[in-house]
Amino acid sequence: MLRLGVALALTLATAASAQTYTVVKSFTGSDGSYPVAGLVLAGSTLYGTTAEGGSSDYGVVFKVNTDGSGYAVLKSFTGSDGAEPNAGLVLAGSTLYGTTIYGGSSACLLGCGTVFKVNTDGSGYAVLRSFTGSDGAGPWAGLVLAGSTFYGTTFGGGSSNCGVVFKVNTDGSGYAVLKSFTGSDGANPQQAGLVLAGSTLYGTTLYGGSSWSGVGSGFGVVFKVNTDGSGYAVLRTFTGSDARYPAGLVLAGSTLYGTGGGGSSGCGVIFKVNTDGSGYAVLKSFTGGDGASPCAGLVLAGSTLYGTASQGGSAGDGVVFKVNTDGSGYAVLKSFTGSDGSDPQAGLVLAGGTLYGTTDGGGDLYAGVVFSLACLSITTPPFTQTAEAGTAVRFWVQAATLGPGLAYQWFFGGTNAVVGATNAFLDLTSVQPVQAGAYTVVLTNLGLAVTSAPALLSVIPPVERRLVPAVGLTGGAGSFLHLEYVDSLGAAVPQWLSLTNATLSSGPQFCFDLSQPLPAQRFFRAWQTNGPRPALDMSFATEIPLTGAIGSSVRVDYINAIGPTNAWVTLDTVLLTNTTQLYFDVTAFRQPTRLYRLVASP
Repeated sequence: MLRLGVALALTLATAASAQTYTVVKSFTGSDGSYPVAGLVLAGSTLYGTTAEGGSSDYGVVFKVNTDGSGYAVLKSFTGSDGAEPNAGLVLAGSTLYGTTIYGGSSACLLGCGTVFKVNTDGSGYAVLRSFTGSDGAGPWAGLVLAGSTFYGTTFGGGSSNCGVVFKVNTDGSGYAVLKSFTGSDGANPQQAGLVLAGSTLYGTTLYGGSSWSGVGSGFGVVFKVNTDGSGYAVLRTFTGSDARYPAGLVLAGSTLYGTGGGGSSGCGVIFKVNTDGSGYAVLKSFTGGDGASPCAGLVLAGSTLYGTASQGGSAGDGVVFKVNTDGSGYAVLKSFTGSDGSDPQAGLVLAGGTLYGTTDGGGDLYAGVVFSLACLSITTPPFTQTAEAGTAVRFWVQAATLGPGLAYQWFFGGTNAVVGATNAFLDLTSVQPVQAGAYTVVLTNLGLAVTSAPALLSVIPPVERRLVPAVGLTGGAGSFLHLEYVDSLGAAVPQWLSLTNATLSSGPQFCFDLSQPLPAQRFFRAWQTNGPRPALDMSFATEIPLTGAIGSSVRVDYINAIGPTNAWVTLDTVLLTNTTQLYFDVTAFRQPTRLYRLVASP
C-alpha cells in the first residue's frame, strides 16, 4: 500500500563544536626537536625551525603541510654551517632566510651565529653572513626584509658586547652595523625581531636602559632607528614596576603593541606605546591562571591581538590568548596540557580564521609540536545549485568559532554586497537569469574574517512536471493483472475501483496513477484470475509532458538541483507518436531533487 501526502523532514543540525585545536606535527628528535621559533605560511605549507634535533642535533629547517602531511627536513645543521636556529624564517619567492644563534665563525666559543638561506625544496643552502663578535654575535631574532636588504639584531657582540642592529643584502653583501648598543640606551635584543615602517625600524632590548649598571641589568627599552643607522632614540625605558624585559612588537598605525614581564602579578603584561614614545599603557596584566610569561610576537587582526604565553593556564603549560587593542575582551583560546604541547616560545601566524604556532615542549616525546587553532572556520560552505526561473533559492553556511559575535555578509559576483543579507541564510525569491552567478559569504568574528568558496547559481527555464504514484507490477510474463485502488479502508467492505488492467511483458512493469488532483492518501492492490498473487513495488515518478510534431524526437535531460551546474545527464530520447505525450522519470524516487530540460533532437 502507498500513502500519499506524507512529508519527509530532514533536519540539518548545526555544527556543535568543530574540533578547533590540532597537533599538526609532534617532533621526535631525529626529525627536529624544540621548535622555539614561529612559522611562515605559503599556501598550505608551513616552514619553520627547531633549535635542536636533526642528524647532528644542531637543529633543522623543516616544512609540513597544514593538514600534517608532507613533513620534511630541508636542512639539518652541522655546527660549522650554523647551529641552533631560534628565530622564524622569512620567505622570498622560493627561498627561505633565517638565523642561527651559534655556529659559523670560530671567533666565539660555539660560533657567533649565521644568516643563512635555503630553498623551499631543501636545495641551495648557503651561509650569507658568519658573525665574528665585533660585528655582532648570537642573532636570536628573525629578520625583516625590505627590497633586497635584511635587517636584524644580535644578542651580543658589537662595540660594548651589548648587541647590535645590522643590515645585510640577500646575497650576503653589504653587511653593516646600524646600531651598537651601549647598555644605557639598551642591551641585548633577544627574541624580539624588528618592525619596519617606511625607513624606520622599531624594536626592543631585553636589558639596559636608564637603570643599566652592567651585564644583565636594566629592564629593557623600546627603540627606533632609521635604516641608514641615523635617528636612534629610546621610546620607552622600562622601570620594572610598569613592565620589564620587553619582547616583540607589532605596529598598527602609529601605535606599537608588545609583551613583557612584570605587571601587577609578576606574570607579564601586554603594553602599547606610540611611535613617538607617548601614550604608554599596560593593556593586560597576566595573573597566571590566564597565562604567564607572554612570548615574543603578537599578531594583529582588525582590532584584536593574538599571542601566546609560555606558562600559566589551566595546566600551567601555557596558553594561546586574544585581547582587543584597547585592553578589553581578553580570553584564553587554548590552554596547553603537555601531551598536546607545552611552553610556546614564539608568536603565531594567522591565515583566514586559523592560527598556527609551535610549542617548545610537549607532544608525543616532549620534543615540541606544530599546532593549528581554528578560531573561525566554515564547517559547511554554501552549495552550488541550479534553479528554475521564478522559484526560490536558499544558500546557507555553517561555521565554528571560539567566541560570540559571529557576523555574516553575503556577496554576489565577489564584490557586490547583497543588501540585508547578514545572517547564515541567503534567501532569493523568484530568481531570474540575471541573478545567475557566484555567491560568497564573509564571516567575521574575533577580529578575523573568512570567506567561503564561491557557490554558483544557474537559472534555467522551468519545465512542467508533477509527482505521480508509480506502481511497479511483477508477475509471470503474459499475466493479465488487475490494478485497483481505494482512498480509505475505513468501510466494512472497501469499494475498490479499477485503475487499469495490464498484460505484463517479460519483466516488471510500471503503471501510473494520473488522477488529478491526487487525494491525501490512496491504497492499491493487484490481482489476477487463476494465477499467483502479483507483487507490488510502490514509488513515485516524475511526469513530464512532451510536445512536438509527430515523428520528431525530444531529449530529456536532468540535473541535480544541488551540485555542479554543468552536470547534465541524459535520461532518454523520445520519438513522439502524438503531438503531446507523457514521459515518466521512474529513476528519480529517493534521489536528490532533479530539474529537467527538454531538447529537440533532429
